[in-house]
Amino acid sequence: MQVKRYHAENMKQAKDAAIRELGEDAVMISQSKVRRKGLKNLFRKPVLEVQFAYDPAKTPSAKKLSLPYSSQSYTSPIDNAMYGGHLPPESYQSSGGGLLHLGGHGEKGHKGKNTAVSSAQFEQLDKRMNSFESMLTDFLDKFTYVKRDITYDYPEEVQKLLGKLVEAQVREELAHSIARQTEQMLKKQPGVNAAEIIEHFLLEQFGRSEPILHRKFTQSVILMLGPTGVGKTTTMVKLAADFSVKQKKNVGIINTDTYRIGAQEQLQTYADILGVPLEVVYDTHELESAMENLADRDLIFVDTAGKRPGDEQHKEDLLEIVRILRPEDVLLCLSATTSFSSIKEMVDTYGFIDKYRVLITKIDETKYRGSILNISWYTQKPLAYVTTGQKVPDDIEIADVEEIVKQIIKG
Repeated sequence: MQVKRYHAENMKQAKDAAIRELGEDAVMISQSKVRRKGLKNLFRKPVLEVQFAYDPAKTPSAKKLSLPYSSQSYTSPIDNAMYGGHLPPESYQSSGGGLLHLGGHGEKGHKGKNTAVSSAQFEQLDKRMNSFESMLTDFLDKFTYVKRDITYDYPEEVQKLLGKLVEAQVREELAHSIARQTEQMLKKQPGVNAAEIIEHFLLEQFGRSEPILHRKFTQSVILMLGPTGVGKTTTMVKLAADFSVKQKKNVGIINTDTYRIGAQEQLQTYADILGVPLEVVYDTHELESAMENLADRDLIFVDTAGKRPGDEQHKEDLLEIVRILRPEDVLLCLSATTSFSSIKEMVDTYGFIDKYRVLITKIDETKYRGSILNISWYTQKPLAYVTTGQKVPDDIEIADVEEIVKQIIKG
């Protein structure tokens, strides 16, 4: 079986195209919304990306023609629909795995020469364009909010504090919102210190920290979520070690992240050192058995694989894990070093989880605390913990909201 993806405006369009090209036996395996590539499509709405599995021997072209592929021409109905019935001036031909020929008109092309770009070169160029688009989008996002306040005349004291917020990497739109609220409060209460007002607003935004609170004689399941690369597994081990070694609780671990090479061995090593049982689950159907094996544990920490944007299968797996385990605590791990545009994407990716708290990792790798405020502001969820290094179990602590606010204002 092989897999082919289609970009279309709707599902009917994608299915019609797949049936024409791949045949009636093609099976849809996934669907997601993606952005069109290219700068000209930067501000256009996303399209539907649908993947179909098919048998090459059962496609209409394989059944009716025996001509060499290179002598055939094919116009995708999706491409035709996407361009309003008119193909773009360039012609695209592909042999499936080799070269992509651009403008392949022989002697009519560049001084009679065919221009060929390898698929690897094309993929590299595509990645660079996507990176540039992301940078441009982030710039436009910032400019949209900054331009309306760039000439706004704040009182001197508020202006200085605004500068500290921006220096601490607080989002411009959030910083200006806090500055305007501070100015309004100063007009109502002229004797109040501006710094005290801003501190109040920041504390109000964060709210109270909400760490794990285990109730005696009950079993708690703690589900760890987050993208790859944020230190989710190490952070989970720190929490397991804290409750096991320092708080003398009976702890167990379930690992559902069987995708990363070496992840299971690493987690088994930690579990052996801590003396806690580890259950490895390769399928959600094995979760109930794993829970039975850990029935005597006070707390059970569950590690999950990092979710990629648009990964519908992983979304379904996580929802099934939540349904079966019914966790008391769900912790979404996000790195303090991640850009705000990436944070938004990650948070939106886990938007199907209703109730969770935020755990910030790697705060030792950046001096700016505004990123923590940005995460709190965008998620509108309480903070639970922050990690301050790689040492297990020491480098993790309950989020000290007051200390974070002081560092933001201090600049």
